[in-house]
Amino acid sequence: MAAEAAVQKAITLGLGMLSRLFRLNGGKAWMSNLGPKGVVKLQDGSVLIKAPRPVGLGLVMTNGDSVEGQSDLGGWTQVTITPEMVGKRVAVATFIEVKRTKGGKLSDNQKNFIAQADAQGCIAGWANSLEGARKIIDDWARKIGAVL
Repeated sequence: MAAEAAVQKAITLGLGMLSRLFRLNGGKAWMSNLGPKGVVKLQDGSVLIKAPRPVGLGLVMTNGDSVEGQSDLGGWTQVTITPEMVGKRVAVATFIEVKRTKGGKLSDNQKNFIAQADAQGCIAGWANSLEGARKIIDDWARKIGAVL
């Protein structure tokens, strides 16, 4: 069984010629309004952040909160538009939720994110292997008649 991180790496590298995917770390971090000078590393290894402010990670709503259920990988896939669409290439937003090879489950928020992205025409799905990720892209292309 491959861990989720290993599957993510295989998908990111394996789809490199077709898609540009990046790790989306959801959550919240803290930074100092004072810049690097506002972050002090203490002797015990902990960090003191002066004048802190929260920063949303990954895809973020206008209120600063991370989008719940966002996929692990996000980016784009370049698609050749059919002759009826002037023959130009466009990038289609692509989101892949990654699970370990055995036993991974989607949360309701992840299912919702994938459904919303798919409804808007994005390439979206979940995979536990490079082959599964490629199938998400190929199925999307076949569904709309796109050329990859």
